[in-house]
Amino acid sequence: MKPFFFVVWSLLISGICVAGIWRDDFEDKNTKEWKIFNEDPKVEKWWIDSGEAVGEIFLEGFMSLWTTGDLDWLDYSMSCRAKLGKEKNIFDTPYLGMTIFDRGEEDTRYLFFIEYANERATIAKATPENWSIIPFPFVAEKDKWYNLRATVNGDLLEFQIDDQVFSAIDPDPLESGQAGLIVSDAQARFDDVEIRGDDIRDGGPGKPRPVELKHKLTTTWSKVKIGQLNRFE
Repeated sequence: MKPFFFVVWSLLISGICVAGIWRDDFEDKNTKEWKIFNEDPKVEKWWIDSGEAVGEIFLEGFMSLWTTGDLDWLDYSMSCRAKLGKEKNIFDTPYLGMTIFDRGEEDTRYLFFIEYANERATIAKATPENWSIIPFPFVAEKDKWYNLRATVNGDLLEFQIDDQVFSAIDPDPLESGQAGLIVSDAQARFDDVEIRGDDIRDGGPGKPRPVELKHKLTTTWSKVKIGQLNRFE
């Protein structure tokens, strides 16, 4: 099997200019533009509380995806604030993050998430055949808000957590797809979701911010590693 990714770990970014912003700040409790993928009420729940989105898993070993947008969204970035919420003592491996290029029933997507117990940030490529992951060392604090950004631009994938950026190249990129939030084995809180890209139309339930800045994405390649991704057994 050929390598999926050419890995790059960098610590600084600026931006590729993008047009169009979809927002949700969860102030109006409107969730009609969001959908739980393959919903199972015994396992998961998403709701709005105090102007924040909350996702919770009730049974160990499950991940929930809360998605929005269109299947033809291509080359875009998704950002939000997120933190691990109420701990569940029976769950040992909580994580949270975002999904990009998510194609639901086709079961293909990129995932960008923080694994608290494993002390790492992860970029993953999921297909019906297998999951392939690239982990990066990252120690996250519980009950702390993090600014997250996930970007797919052609074959370049980047996951930003505050001022750190973890990057990879996929020589066989996935198709376009929706964006979404992820929670697994935990309760997590999210706020200030923004999705930006040339294929994104201005909209969403969120209010425009007072000052708009152009976001660009360039990578300073401080460390490069080549190799085959790990694979879930």
